[in-house]
Amino acid sequence: MNSLILVAVLSAAFFHAFWNFLVKKNEDKALAVIAVCLGHLPFSVAALFFSGLPPLSSLSYLLISALLHTGYQVFLIHAYRFGELSAVYPIARGLSPLLLMIAGFILGQDMLSPYQIMAVCLIGLSLLIFGFSQYQLSKKGLKGVLLAVATGFFIASYSLVDGLGTREAQSAIAFYGVLSLLNSLFLTGYFLIWHRASLWALPTKGQQIFWIGGGASYLAYVIVLWACLYAPIAVVSSLRETSTLIAVLLGVFLLKEKMTFGKASAVMLIVMGVMLIRLG
Repeated sequence: MNSLILVAVLSAAFFHAFWNFLVKKNEDKALAVIAVCLGHLPFSVAALFFSGLPPLSSLSYLLISALLHTGYQVFLIHAYRFGELSAVYPIARGLSPLLLMIAGFILGQDMLSPYQIMAVCLIGLSLLIFGFSQYQLSKKGLKGVLLAVATGFFIASYSLVDGLGTREAQSAIAFYGVLSLLNSLFLTGYFLIWHRASLWALPTKGQQIFWIGGGASYLAYVIVLWACLYAPIAVVSSLRETSTLIAVLLGVFLLKEKMTFGKASAVMLIVMGVMLIRLG
């Protein structure tokens, strides 16, 4: 893989882990998620002034993706309520690249090299094993892990649609700018029904995460979609999921979660996966 793409997606992984950390440490998970998602808006609107709108041919991708993103965000809220960051995050994120690789084979999209196949399997499976082991150690109820698995299916689904939609639009900024607007509209509708108090608290209690978390989340995903123009979606997804390494460290040092042999092993395996991607 091109070094520029590799470094860019690894940088996106840091931003991605950072906003997930902000959501997890916030007591009101619903407020944190809506703040991050609506925090995309000022960045998206500003970017659209420079990029212009995507072509109409990408409209179906945009509508489907906005619904999938909303489903992902709703499930993420509940997953973080019933599980630790170090368990929920790896399960959801480890499942995604494996599903994307399978979907690519079925659809005839993005044929991978042997190194890339090994890398996707190594990163995805190591994250899943690590996540499930953390779930066992935490002794949380089954609800958290089921919500994490469902979240992983949403991640894989929107990643595939977004990757293909960005290629149709030929602009990550234009595609994600409109997608953010649609997603914010759908998510606000959901919050008006189910989490109205959290939505009304946004102006007074959510400004920091709105700007910091929203900016980090927006930048992370624009970089990922840009990378999908030049690299296989499953490979980009695998690199993005190295954000789990950062999430683990944030959980250990800032949320006082335990560092274990399993966490250290997962870090080593994911680093090996990144090296394989570079070779591929």
